[in-house]
This record gives sequence, C-alpha cells and structure tokens, in this order.
Amino acid sequence: ASSLLSGLVGSEMCIRDRFSMEILKLTIVFQAGIVLTHLALTTPIIFSVLDDESSSKFLRKIFPRYYLGLLIFSFPVLIYALFNETTAYVWYLSIFNAIHAAIGFIVIPATNAARDRDWSKTFSYLHGLSVYCTAVIFISSILIFFSL
Repeated sequence: ASSLLSGLVGSEMCIRDRFSMEILKLTIVFQAGIVLTHLALTTPIIFSVLDDESSSKFLRKIFPRYYLGLLIFSFPVLIYALFNETTAYVWYLSIFNAIHAAIGFIVIPATNAARDRDWSKTFSYLHGLSVYCTAVIFISSILIFFSL
C-alpha cells in the first residue's frame, strides 16, 4: 500500500510539474507572438494607413504597453529559472530576455524626447537600441522555449 501511495503521489507531482512547464512554455510563446504580431501586422500597417501625427500618437501609446507586456511575459520563466534547478543556459537566457525587455521599456521616454527635439542621431541610436532589444527578446524566447 505504501508503494502504491508513493506511486500515486509521484505521478501527481509529475503531472503538476509537466503542467507548470507547459504554462511556462505558453508564456514564452506569447512573448514571441507579441513580437511577431508587432513586426508583421502593427508596424507595416501604421505607416501606410496613418498620417505622421496620428502614427506618432499611436506609437507613443502602443510602445510602453508593448515592452511592458514583453517584460511581464518574461517574469514566469525568470522566476522559474532563479528558484528551480535549471541549466545555466536557460538561467542566462531568461535574465537576458528580461533585461532587454526592461531596457526597451526604459528607453521609450528618451526616444520620444529625442524625436520631439529633432535630435536625429540620438533618436536613431535609441530606435536602433529598441530594435536590437526586440530582436534579442524574440531570439531568446525561442531559445528558451526549445530549452525548457
């Protein structure tokens, strides 16, 4: 009876662990999906449909939410990697992913200020940083997904 009970408890733990892992994979896939949706649908359409002033207003509303969403979706995997036994690879990728989402979120006000003041070099640099952060987030989320 004891071995039967331990077998049931063990399989329950296994199911719970697998369910947790599937939730983690789902959150990281959502993160990659946010990036793909933004790149494939939002960005190309904005500039073809909206005038410069309207597209500027729209982008200033969407980008903080975009990076905040990416940051929020990085937390479950980051927390898992920090508090569970995982490979160093997943640990570093999850930290790298969250840091780049935070950087993307933090540089938004500076990017907007550079655009408003017509500081084209600063704007180009910050915009490039934002694009770089997005690429890193997307690539690291795919790598994390296949490493979990």
